[in-house]
Amino acid sequence: MYKLTEEEIENIVNKGAESLCDYCIESGIHHVITGSSGGLDSAVKLGFAQRAAQLAEKKDFNLTSVGLIMPCHSKPEAERLGRKAIRKFNAEEIYLDFTDLFEFAYQNVVSDNIQIKRILERTGGQQALKNWNWAKKIAQGNIKARLRMTFGTYHVARMMEGIVLSTDNLSEFWMAFWTLHGDVGDFGIIQNILKGLELYDIARFLDVPREIIDAKSDDGLDVSGGDENQLGADYSTIDQIMIKLIQAGFDPDGSANQLENLSEIGINCEPKIIYNLAKRCLSGSFKRKGSIVLSRQALGLTPIDKLKL
Repeated sequence: MYKLTEEEIENIVNKGAESLCDYCIESGIHHVITGSSGGLDSAVKLGFAQRAAQLAEKKDFNLTSVGLIMPCHSKPEAERLGRKAIRKFNAEEIYLDFTDLFEFAYQNVVSDNIQIKRILERTGGQQALKNWNWAKKIAQGNIKARLRMTFGTYHVARMMEGIVLSTDNLSEFWMAFWTLHGDVGDFGIIQNILKGLELYDIARFLDVPREIIDAKSDDGLDVSGGDENQLGADYSTIDQIMIKLIQAGFDPDGSANQLENLSEIGINCEPKIIYNLAKRCLSGSFKRKGSIVLSRQALGLTPIDKLKL
């Protein structure tokens, strides 16, 4: 099975830290912000940030890593591990509790919105409401993620004139397993690193606390019983299936028609799991594409360089 060598891991870590350091120096940025959830992704980011700060110091540039603890109906264990990662990688800590803010916003503003239900019933009947309770749990998790971004990472980054480090890895990117306008950041060190096949080895190289490496992957948004429960497979399986699918010609951002004839990919896994992961990848492609902006040509407008004033 594919596995990074020690030399490759060291090269990845050095390049990631150097890129972050150089970017901050070139842009005059002195603070990098990480939401420290207690999970593997944020711990690895803190490890990269510490090394970037050490490189910056050698270049007589002050770069400070800042870790945010942001509970919101979170498990105490997550807070403890998040703080452990911050201390391990010598980051400054900021504590912001969003529990009361979430409860106020959800109970008094959005909650179980009857207007949404009525529209769904009118446009799609009872069939449109079959996943209502699950959709509500996902929506609640999204609100928590966006609260943390709005009042947490980006607020702190603005006050410190710093940048936010992105949380997502490549496995989550393929699965669209993140919150739009919630988990994103300004600098993505691990965006193209496979979680199942690469990130754990990088974490061990960085000396991420063993407790964090061994912990069950969980988005901390209280949606279900962990990442594997939501995704239907562990990250190593997801990585292997997606790699084989792409190598067989599967386009993660292509047509849903691809599901009708998935190629034999030589993975010892239930066909249903392969199908479900491929379907999840395709149905979430709109998140990877970002906002769609129609061109003047698509709207039938005259190109700017051809306008006659």
